[in-house]
Amino acid sequence: MYKLIQKIDLLKVLLRSFFIETSWNFENMQNIGFAYALLPIASKICKTKEEKVEFIKRHIKFFNTNPPMAPFVMGVVINLEEKNAIGEFSKDVSEIESIKNSMMGPLAAMGDNVFWEYLRPFSALIGVSIVLLFKNNLKLAFLGPILSLIIYNSFNIFIRYIGIIKGYEQGISVVQYLQNFNLPRICERLSLFASLILAIILATSFQWQNMNIFSVKILNDVLFLITTFLVVGALKIKISPTVIFYSIVVICIVFKYFVR
Repeated sequence: MYKLIQKIDLLKVLLRSFFIETSWNFENMQNIGFAYALLPIASKICKTKEEKVEFIKRHIKFFNTNPPMAPFVMGVVINLEEKNAIGEFSKDVSEIESIKNSMMGPLAAMGDNVFWEYLRPFSALIGVSIVLLFKNNLKLAFLGPILSLIIYNSFNIFIRYIGIIKGYEQGISVVQYLQNFNLPRICERLSLFASLILAIILATSFQWQNMNIFSVKILNDVLFLITTFLVVGALKIKISPTVIFYSIVVICIVFKYFVR
């Protein structure tokens, strides 16, 4: 499995992948960051300075995909470049560029859907929920944004790690691995979980006046169920969780200050 490349080399690339957009530019977008991430590999598989220059030239061309998904491409490229270096790659070296380019678009679409449309709003929702639920306790409320960052970056780091390792180990077959991993299903579960959180926020935001504790509990339970069904229904018709969340915030404000 590991011939010229060792796992420590893959981890170096993984670390560098976090900086893929630091040299983003309008002409070639993430190309410099991509080439920078692969430099440790060039040092391992290129025997001469000329080979290293050619390696960098191949991978400093246009590149753009969703940043957390980039390690999947990097892993595949490393796999193919290693095979090319030891004489096991039967096709022309330009085929490596073609494979890299063919992976950019689909991974960008998948990553944008998972990270920007679902995970980032979901993580923010968790953080805001904690702030709202513990608004009278500053120490607990402060955990909201911290937990939000932990949730997002834990998944972010996990996907990057899986990407670089599986991309290298499986090569182009990693596409099948991604299909089996079923990221869209994970997104659907995140949406359903988010709907429960939104319902809890709304149900606990009401302060009923002139009612005994038992009646308040019943009303909150009923409100929780109604809100859950409404939010799930909204998600089913493809309304963004972000739109749902801010709509609930507006409803809570209206009931708080204008409905007695």
